[in-house]
Amino acid sequence: MKPGHVILMGVGLFGVVFAASLVAFKVGAASQSPAVYRIEPSTVSSVEVQNAAKSLPDFRAAAKKILPSVVSVTTLMEGENWFGERYIEPSGTGSGVVLSTDGHIVTNNHVVTAGGNRTADKILVKFSDGTTAEAKVIGSDERSDIAVLQVKHGGLTPIEVGDSESLEVGQWAIAAGNPLGFEQTVSVGIVSNTKRPLKTDDYAIFVDGIQTDAAINHGNSGGALCDAQGRLIGINSMIASTDQGSVGIGFAIPVNRVKTVVDEILKFGRARYGRIGIAVRSDSSILGIPQIRARLKSQTGAQSEPPTEGVIVSQVFQGPAAQAGMAPLDVITEINGKPMHATEDYQVFMADKKPGAKLTVKIWSRGETKTLTITLGDDQA
Repeated sequence: MKPGHVILMGVGLFGVVFAASLVAFKVGAASQSPAVYRIEPSTVSSVEVQNAAKSLPDFRAAAKKILPSVVSVTTLMEGENWFGERYIEPSGTGSGVVLSTDGHIVTNNHVVTAGGNRTADKILVKFSDGTTAEAKVIGSDERSDIAVLQVKHGGLTPIEVGDSESLEVGQWAIAAGNPLGFEQTVSVGIVSNTKRPLKTDDYAIFVDGIQTDAAINHGNSGGALCDAQGRLIGINSMIASTDQGSVGIGFAIPVNRVKTVVDEILKFGRARYGRIGIAVRSDSSILGIPQIRARLKSQTGAQSEPPTEGVIVSQVFQGPAAQAGMAPLDVITEINGKPMHATEDYQVFMADKKPGAKLTVKIWSRGETKTLTITLGDDQA
């Protein structure tokens, strides 16, 4: 993988924990003698130290509240050996979060597909009390990387759901899950960013992701990201990675978006998305180049200069946008009052728009400024 890529946290494969333990406890025999430093008495009084300790946050209550709602998810795939004999074996592990007492659990789509293109043949869920139940997939959505499971199991503890729109950079964040197979693991960090557009090499996902420095590793996929009060604010999904592995930057799908997708899956069996019928490619970084604007003006036969801010429409397909009069090489400058500076702005804006939604779209079209009213269709119709 190239340096700096954002990757799905993947599914922690079996054997990783064992291999990691071999590495963790192997200490180099030829290590150098440690340096010797002079230790001076501290000038800070014991009272000051005690007061400082008392001011540190305590996450024990939050952890006790969160962990009963966090589960480990194991996927199994069927196969056939050289002799034509069928078998089923574990293909990966991840995490999940209990949403309701009637057995609904949310996790990542890439957990239930084990990072592949088909749903696991069997899914086992292990709860905080050590009991296990088989789960079935009610529905999954590759675009948002969300899947909803159903289990028949008594005594479930649903997590308290928070509000991701109220998050602020710098507030505490608690990650809980099953990293590298270590069940019921909690790590703490802060919310580093609340509106991070994300795109992976394998999945075309654009979400206003929550960035955190709470330790997130393979196997945390589908686990909980909570606030200091133990309320769910996101579902862990991705990490930034270099060739050397995780760099301490993780991403979660905001819980408000998760709720929307889960509700759609429970109601319709799938997450619905509005279809506008266009493709956009270039953005303000391109429009800011005088030569590009001159070429755009020439190609469209426009008499006026193109805008320096906006996204360029590269293709228009049969559908709502075409019916409203949009054409290739139009420049979208605003949708529903929101400026469009980059393709990410457009993708994030459209991510949660449903069929039937009405959009007011301002465009530059061959030298004219126009306002179009577009009613979205269904992307699976």
